[in-house]
Amino acid sequence: MSRVGRAARVGALVVVAAGIAVGAAKVPGTVELAPAKGQAGLPQVSNVLVGEAALVCPGQQRLGATGLRNVSGDVRVAASPASAPTLRAAGVTPPSGAGQVDLEGGTSGAVLATGATIDGLVGAAATGPVVGPVIARATGALAPGLVATQVWRRTGDDDRGLVVTPCGLPAADAWLLGGGAGASRTERLVVSNPGANAVTVAFDVFGRSGPVATAEGRSVSVPPRDRVVVSLDALAPDEVAPAVHVLATGGVVSAVLSDQWIEGATPRGIDDSVPAAPPATTQVVAGLDVTSTTSLRLVNPGTTGEALVQVTVLTQQGPSQPAELRAVRVPPGATTDVPLALAPGAYGLRISSDRPVAAAAWTERRAAAADRMGDFAWLPATPPVRDLAGAVLPSLDGATKRLLLSAGAQGGQVEVQIATGTERRTQPVAVKPDSTAVVDLGRADRVWVATRGGDVRAAVSVVAADAGVPQVAAVPLVSAPVTAVSVPVRQVGS
Repeated sequence: MSRVGRAARVGALVVVAAGIAVGAAKVPGTVELAPAKGQAGLPQVSNVLVGEAALVCPGQQRLGATGLRNVSGDVRVAASPASAPTLRAAGVTPPSGAGQVDLEGGTSGAVLATGATIDGLVGAAATGPVVGPVIARATGALAPGLVATQVWRRTGDDDRGLVVTPCGLPAADAWLLGGGAGASRTERLVVSNPGANAVTVAFDVFGRSGPVATAEGRSVSVPPRDRVVVSLDALAPDEVAPAVHVLATGGVVSAVLSDQWIEGATPRGIDDSVPAAPPATTQVVAGLDVTSTTSLRLVNPGTTGEALVQVTVLTQQGPSQPAELRAVRVPPGATTDVPLALAPGAYGLRISSDRPVAAAAWTERRAAAADRMGDFAWLPATPPVRDLAGAVLPSLDGATKRLLLSAGAQGGQVEVQIATGTERRTQPVAVKPDSTAVVDLGRADRVWVATRGGDVRAAVSVVAADAGVPQVAAVPLVSAPVTAVSVPVRQVGS
């Protein structure tokens, strides 16, 4: 059985066995005792608010790879639980009682910062000895709707760039699309294990010509509460369009692909490619804030048959179908980069395929000066927002921040809540089917998207500058841990 098949089978078993835990969000179970000689009925399965949530941030992602030089940046991590009005906007009754949010760093789990205020902002720097992952952990009434974000920033030299990475729930299966060829382009797979036991992680790498043989059978062991940084070039040397399937055994992990590009003496930028939605016949990419070169990477993980893909551009006026994107062919087990001829503006992409594919878009901004230095961002396809999604935007003073919402065939009505310090404003947004809507975030340090249905995806675009050189980042919003499935257990007496 292929690794993809094994992963699907394991994933199904995990869903069945999860019971009272979903990802890293937990709720207490219940045990019901039937009276003697009584007959027990079927237990009632219900959705309940999570009582604990943990999101994993990569930490200093350019440190710790064997054979690659270390590149440190100014790293800030911030987390925030959802407020009562935010939960109500998603149709969720806020919990009562107390709670706490902690930022834990390094293998020791040292608490870097803590807070106990609903809708409060908890932030810390991940510097010095904190070279492992940072975990944002919330308990009690502060667990539902927890979001966290990491900002990596460096200025003034060839390694300059801006990376804004959403901290996410760990998983046993992740797809990372990003990177490319070139002597000065380096990609690092940062795999973090938030659990108490070691986890074995295997990598399947797909490329322009099919599965990459040099990656076959390669795996690493990730120690508990630690991370491993692997050079993608060591797995797939000189691959021009890599896509990586990360599979964990014995636990769950968080994985990102850190992609940095210096072309000769010209810095082209840096970004983290975060997990894309699993392969499917319909995908949506939100958050393309275009000014320059843009492309779409597709991977067809199937072993037989090419994928025939149609790419529809989702504009603020509605869908657009460029002729050159009507029929894109992706060979089995291979990747394809598709150039996108887009005028400056805000876009989403709908990908329709006859076979399951995974997708991520890439866009860059470059300076007008002769050296053409710049920065770039990766945007993965994401699932629709369910209930609530959000982002914290720390240490981004002076940057332009915009929320880009893209909808598939259903469209959807969302409520956007924008917080700047103690100030908050609410904006309802109707996203028409197959279209994109834009919300200016101003100086916001938190943004939330609440929905009660529809198929809306969301991302935040961040644009700044360093001595005239563009710095860009994109933050895909994925659903926050809000509820989990509670399965009561009833013991039957004789």
